[in-house]
Amino acid sequence: MNRSLHKTINIILFLFFISSNGFAQSFLSDSAAAAEHHHTPWDILSGSGGDSIVCYKQAHRNMYFVVTGLIILIALIAIKLLRTNRKNNKILKAQNEIIEEKNKNITDSINYAKRLQTAILPPKDFVKSILPDYFILYQPKDIVSGDFYWVSHHENKIMVAAVDCTGHGVPGALLSIVGHNAINQTVNELGIIQPAKVLDSMNTIIKKILHQDKGSDIRDGMDMALCTFDKTTNTLEYAGANNPVFLLSEGKLNVIKGSKLTVGSMEEDKTEPPVNHSVQLKKGDCFYIFSDGYVDQFGGKDNKKFKTNRFQELLISINTQSMPEQEKSISNAFKNWKGNYEQVDDVLIIGVRV
Repeated sequence: MNRSLHKTINIILFLFFISSNGFAQSFLSDSAAAAEHHHTPWDILSGSGGDSIVCYKQAHRNMYFVVTGLIILIALIAIKLLRTNRKNNKILKAQNEIIEEKNKNITDSINYAKRLQTAILPPKDFVKSILPDYFILYQPKDIVSGDFYWVSHHENKIMVAAVDCTGHGVPGALLSIVGHNAINQTVNELGIIQPAKVLDSMNTIIKKILHQDKGSDIRDGMDMALCTFDKTTNTLEYAGANNPVFLLSEGKLNVIKGSKLTVGSMEEDKTEPPVNHSVQLKKGDCFYIFSDGYVDQFGGKDNKKFKTNRFQELLISINTQSMPEQEKSISNAFKNWKGNYEQVDDVLIIGVRV
């Protein structure tokens, strides 16, 4: 029952109580006079007695008629409001059903899009066949993700990329398809495998697809870290667009930062060109590439970001664990830090042990 209807009923009950109380007292006194002058109940109510003594005061009669009329009027208004309220509830229910149906259709479409996005990611069996000791922690913020990972194998070299597209959800997922096609075209069709050259080629392809080279107002792109590991020499080549690579050897962590650029929306006069780094690794060393969703997550006692330093300390503390155990430890640390707060971005972390 809405508030206006509730108030109306309260007014009716209040007026009825006052009028009925006054009417009862007056009716009793007037009835005594009526008994003496032989007046009927109608004479009492209407004040139409024919005797010289008026059994029913004219002021009382007018008041009762006014109050009775008001009660009838308010009752009619209350009935009207009740009917209107019921009609509005039916309309609201129908509108809610329409909204629920549309939401279901949208959710079903996004869930199907997730299937398509998952299909472009490298299968676990394939990754396991070329990277025996690794983990991939992949937690989209929404149903679909703006982050994606990419793995490829070319003779003795294994290529691994962690890519973070602008935004998350549907917009980020659409851009991830563009990025996935760009890296596939660069590596598989053009045969480019040096990380810095791959980033440079991807930038050209994506700018062309999004018409950024023709004055388009689209400035979206992607940050990424790309590693090429030579299994025969244990040499790691790396290039990054804003995103670094963490190298962990014998409990010591080394950070190689990426260039200040965004693949797909580079402004050549304001950014650094991709730089190729080469590092010699040994058995037991680990390297990690990731998006910024993990370190940017708010949580803890003061609802602050997890931050890079805390992430580095976590990696050092779990260095002796197997890669699957590391994934579990990193996931639990994220869950405990986030607590009841909302996940702010897609999360992607790739760890590989030589």
